[in-house]
Amino acid sequence: MSSPSAVGTVDPDVVPSAKRPDPTRSPHPPTWALEVCQAVTGTVFVAFVLFHMLGNLKVYIGADDFNHYAAWLRTLFNPLVPGDGVLWILRVVLVLCLILHVYGAITLYCRARIARGGHGRKLLANRIGARTMIWTGLILLLFIIFHILDLTLGVQPMATSHFVHGDAYQNLIYSFQRPAVAIFYCLAIALLAVHLSHGVWSLISDFGGTGSRLRSLFFIIAGLVAIVLLLGDISIPIAVQIGFLTL
Repeated sequence: MSSPSAVGTVDPDVVPSAKRPDPTRSPHPPTWALEVCQAVTGTVFVAFVLFHMLGNLKVYIGADDFNHYAAWLRTLFNPLVPGDGVLWILRVVLVLCLILHVYGAITLYCRARIARGGHGRKLLANRIGARTMIWTGLILLLFIIFHILDLTLGVQPMATSHFVHGDAYQNLIYSFQRPAVAIFYCLAIALLAVHLSHGVWSLISDFGGTGSRLRSLFFIIAGLVAIVLLLGDISIPIAVQIGFLTL
């Protein structure tokens, strides 16, 4: 007869063996492939957000320069590529990278939880950046959707009633004149800085780098990237709110 402690008792800190990965079978897709995918797509996003920030800072030069920059993006490689074809190619690439990045993040997160069991929560708690990566990523996904509906497509009520296709400067100013949107944008950029700081630091591991000096260097680079992005991006809604940037 089984002992009472072995009947009908489930230890909440132990993952049932039926749910643990079979050590004799390789997961599909392989974990190393997912990590490389995360590194590659993450690198694409880092390059994009820095380029996007530099472009947005043109708003300080004036409406004409900012709108000219926006128009230039839509006419890249014209007339070789007609219309805004290059811009749409870039958008498709970013969407594909986003899908792969989100899929890889969720899959790796679930595998780590199963492999570590209940004790994984204690291990992850030692690194705030790692612990919050999945959640900051999901919040940023919602922010990206809102940002596109607001300033790219002009879909109300996300966008203002003053939205005009082609007038990027006016659309940005009117949008950030809404205090709730300005605060939401600043908070999202702060989360992005946290997400990127850990993501950039993790790139070296995902690409196979293990040297302590190299990891220390990437730790410094990650911090600098996060600070530059944070200060550059949040300066715009703040400048609109205090009246430094106006129509």
